[in-house]
Amino acid sequence: MAKRPTPKKRRAKSSGRAQHSEYQRKQIRKLKNKANSPFSVKAESKNKKSKTLKGITKVKA
Repeated sequence: MAKRPTPKKRRAKSSGRAQHSEYQRKQIRKLKNKANSPFSVKAESKNKKSKTLKGITKVKA
């Protein structure tokens, strides 16, 4: 009789969750590194009125 192959450990069908958490970890590290860079600038606050004025290109009379 031939020898039977050694049984292998079963792998999870999808390791998607682990892949996603790894991706998120890399993104967070990348963003933190960019923020801590000596060349980074402070982000302008979103509710600034001057920023909305920059977006206006036409003035209706």
